[in-house]
Amino acid sequence: MANPQPTDAHLRIAHSINEQLMVSLFSEQQRRILDFILRLSWGCGNSVAYIPHQRDFEIVGVREGHIKAHLDWLVEAKVIIRQNCYYQFNKDFDQWRVSRATGYTKQKLTEIVSINLKYDKPKLTETVNKNLQNMEDYAYGKRKLPTPESASSKEILNKVLKKDIYIVLFNLWNDLRIISHKKLTGDMKRAIDSTRKDYSQEEIEQAMRNYAVIVKGTEYYFNHRWTLAEFLSRRHSNNIERFLDLEVAKSNFKKEADRGTHRQSPTKLIPRDQYTPPEDY
Repeated sequence: MANPQPTDAHLRIAHSINEQLMVSLFSEQQRRILDFILRLSWGCGNSVAYIPHQRDFEIVGVREGHIKAHLDWLVEAKVIIRQNCYYQFNKDFDQWRVSRATGYTKQKLTEIVSINLKYDKPKLTETVNKNLQNMEDYAYGKRKLPTPESASSKEILNKVLKKDIYIVLFNLWNDLRIISHKKLTGDMKRAIDSTRKDYSQEEIEQAMRNYAVIVKGTEYYFNHRWTLAEFLSRRHSNNIERFLDLEVAKSNFKKEADRGTHRQSPTKLIPRDQYTPPEDY
């Protein structure tokens, strides 16, 4: 049985950075990438992580076909700095170009932290056992779940997950501030259902974020702003495919005057003993 102790080797990270990681709207895969980089840099007593191959990110569950898109997005958002196979986490979170959770305020978080520093800690095993049924009733709004005869556990799970996907994608779209919507409509749900037949939730979220980068960037000629339902509609030249890879989208929509000015020569693998990482800051 695992039983880690505070005295074991551990990753030291400032509360302020941990808080910003919690409230920033990273996708699940992006957060895994960040945790991996932090473990291999700060967790190894260095400011820079050495990750020899891009496919090594598969260790944390990121599919090889998606790794480049996620890394490009994190670099564009100024969350990480990348030089070939060396990765550095940008601890100056004021530079991050990432949306924060809608309900987040520094004052509210500080108040909750203060409460947790002062309150009397209960014995959780006793409290949970005593109030388990009440908490279940509260969580489900005192509604009865379908019986095994009327719905399988898989059907129940799929129904819950489907509802969550609607909310997650709707909230992400509003946080990106392309066109804000007041409520989740039937047209949006149908568009999400249609898009989900061909693309994962992760791919849809990535395409949304990349679209926001393009439509807001002054260096790109494309500035048309769709609604959520319009963006997801396949009649718009399959937008998920067009915006899934950020580098491809940037190249396709860059203004003519800027084309070629940012092209880089193919990356070369720098031997580890020849690389001088930036000073720890």
